[in-house]
Amino acid sequence: MTTAEPVPPGGCPGPGGCRRPWPGGRPAVVVSDLDGTLLGTDGQLSERSVAALRDVAAHGVQLVFATARPAWSARTVLAGAVGTGALLVSSNGAVIGDLDTGRVQRVRPMAPATVRAVVADLGPAAVWAVDREHDRLLGPGWPDVLADRPGHARTVTELPDGRSIVCLMVHGGDDGSAALLGVRHAVVATSSAPGLLEFSAPGADKVSAVRWLLDRTGTPWTSVLAFGDGLNDLGMLTAAGRGVAVANASPQVLAVADDVAPHHDDDGVARWLEEHLCPATPKCPVGTV
Repeated sequence: MTTAEPVPPGGCPGPGGCRRPWPGGRPAVVVSDLDGTLLGTDGQLSERSVAALRDVAAHGVQLVFATARPAWSARTVLAGAVGTGALLVSSNGAVIGDLDTGRVQRVRPMAPATVRAVVADLGPAAVWAVDREHDRLLGPGWPDVLADRPGHARTVTELPDGRSIVCLMVHGGDDGSAALLGVRHAVVATSSAPGLLEFSAPGADKVSAVRWLLDRTGTPWTSVLAFGDGLNDLGMLTAAGRGVAVANASPQVLAVADDVAPHHDDDGVARWLEEHLCPATPKCPVGTV
């Protein structure tokens, strides 16, 4: 005969077992990736997710959305979360701003010359695109499925001088070449989806961006709850007090996660928040994960 493990004071059992309470009853910060994590396959934020996020924010938790999307794209899909006081880490950490107002707090850009050098090293077969703060430039042959909003994207044959770049995207690249190029040109490489490489300036990654926000308020990583699915979420999930992967996450992310939420198409993040934080549900202990 077996018996359930005792639940510690203030704790409640979940899919990963018993959890200790957060200091102060709940995490100070909840950080979530967007595509493949908070958003469905349709790229939309569900009503259930909006309700869960607003509930958490109403109880004093700072929301942070961390995404590879540029800010103008992320703000569109996060319209339902406007008014929560959320912060937005976009372009894999190159840009940090306020979701409600659009005010930019920090930018870590790359010079066009640096990006051109990376593209040249990739060779003539490279399929590339770049994000700038307010638009996207598509290189020759860039797949339409990755073009995002047509009004913010235009096709070019070569990268022009002028405005700085916040992210270089390469379709069909491999991690090995990315690492070599990163060292050669003092840029960092990551990936938010299979077959897609993203190059940014040093310090323009999700974990560095979130750290910058935490340092401003003196909030420790132990007070952070983070959700993600892709390789560009690894640092964020391992640094957080609790890192939660959605069920559809990459094997590398699932391997480091403290817990696993349901599939992103099943409102995994919202369901995890409802079950574990559930601040508005009297029958569930508040602030235990």
